[in-house]
Amino acid sequence: MESVIAEKYAVALLQVAKDQKTVDAISTEMQTIQKTVESNPSLKTTLEHPRVKAVEKLDALRRGLKEKLSGTMENFLMLLILKKRIKYLNAVAEHFERLCYEMKGKAVARVLSATPLSAQQKEALTAKLSQMFGTSVELHEEVKPGLIGGIMIYLGDQRMDGSVLGQLERMKQRLLKVEIE
Repeated sequence: MESVIAEKYAVALLQVAKDQKTVDAISTEMQTIQKTVESNPSLKTTLEHPRVKAVEKLDALRRGLKEKLSGTMENFLMLLILKKRIKYLNAVAEHFERLCYEMKGKAVARVLSATPLSAQQKEALTAKLSQMFGTSVELHEEVKPGLIGGIMIYLGDQRMDGSVLGQLERMKQRLLKVEIE
């Protein structure tokens, strides 16, 4: 449900941005807002609290950001707040980013690794994914030590798990299915 709602709002925002020829600016602004809200738990709580008035939520968001919001983004955020959809902000931002890349003929691959990838590994992975999916791919890397080793890749609605943690989990599931006589 969240994904469907988020995609509708992302599509609407992209259409407005296209009409105003501000897609790149809105994309940058959306990423900044997303990072600010995700890194500030008290701001996120304020935005999602049902008893905080809409104007107060928008003011809290303005204070949390270091730069001024565009009129388009202010209107969009107020729409999310008034329709009680601000809790989907992160999902909307992710869908919006994906739509922007699709519009440019690119794809975004979210790569999780236990340790940072070297420049050569990133280059080889980008080339391989671009070949596999037939489109230009941009990597967004996140370091997750809990994976122990290997990588996980999310591209569109596909997930490729080559992590040690994933292998251990699959092994555990196979062992649980074995019946001992």
